[in-house]
Amino acid sequence: MIRIKPVPADAFTSVRDNDNNTGWLHDCGAFVYSLDQPHRCGECWSALRNGQAHNGSWQRAYIIRDTREVAS
Repeated sequence: MIRIKPVPADAFTSVRDNDNNTGWLHDCGAFVYSLDQPHRCGECWSALRNGQAHNGSWQRAYIIRDTREVAS
């Protein structure tokens, strides 16, 4: 299972995933790999939520691989 984890607001260091990448999580739940904050959200833009796509509501995030079994 892969989980997207937001970087804590008080983090002073950059957080990277298992492959040494950093990314951004948009308010809508879309995740993008990028060193800098994206200009717009592609998911919102594709869904014609243009105002939300440009609102700048991004949070630094990273992906971790969870190898634990998930109970069904």
